[in-house]
Amino acid sequence: MPGSGELAKLTIENLDNQDQFSVLFNPTEFSVEDLSKWKDQERTGQIPELQYTGGQRQVLTMELFFDSYEKNEDVRKYTGKIAKLIYPTINEGNDGKRPPKIKLSWGVSDPDGATGIFPFVGVLEKLTQQFTLFKSDGTPVRAKLRATFKGFYSSEEELRLRPRRNSYPVQTYTVKAGDSLSSISTRLWKDPEKWRIIARENEISNPRLLDSGMTLVIPAIE
Repeated sequence: MPGSGELAKLTIENLDNQDQFSVLFNPTEFSVEDLSKWKDQERTGQIPELQYTGGQRQVLTMELFFDSYEKNEDVRKYTGKIAKLIYPTINEGNDGKRPPKIKLSWGVSDPDGATGIFPFVGVLEKLTQQFTLFKSDGTPVRAKLRATFKGFYSSEEELRLRPRRNSYPVQTYTVKAGDSLSSISTRLWKDPEKWRIIARENEISNPRLLDSGMTLVIPAIE
């Protein structure tokens, strides 16, 4: 445990085999990228309506510094622990099909798990190693690593961290000019593929024949 006033070290844990290590020096900064996905929903004779279609996985990028000059050691002894996280592993719970799932922890956990950064669970997506100092025999003793991690949560973890509404109640909808069943399904349920449910409920045999002003019954769905 770090003493009073001492900054805790960033730790990286391989969640497939529970291997854990701390970096030599904490990053001086890091960046986090969050993206939401939108698309234009075409409406006849009108400006397309912007529809939210979901989010993308969080991306964490940081630069790490390694220096083993004073210890007279090959710095790859330390950088290699990170470098191997980008390769598929075997006999660690994933059957060698993917690189390991990892967890980065730094300091006190964020109180808001839905929007906080650490602990960050994900995979090492990209790694650039730059060796900057060498012994007379060519052994590297100083390096900078730029690492990009992509968030990786199971569907259960994702639901816990970012709860979604899991059901939609019965409601009615008044058709407007330019509406289609798929656009209505997108507007109300965020899913254009569910338009057939609305068609069945309202006995609509031709989804293209929607009269402006007509009232549709929108059934409850999970």
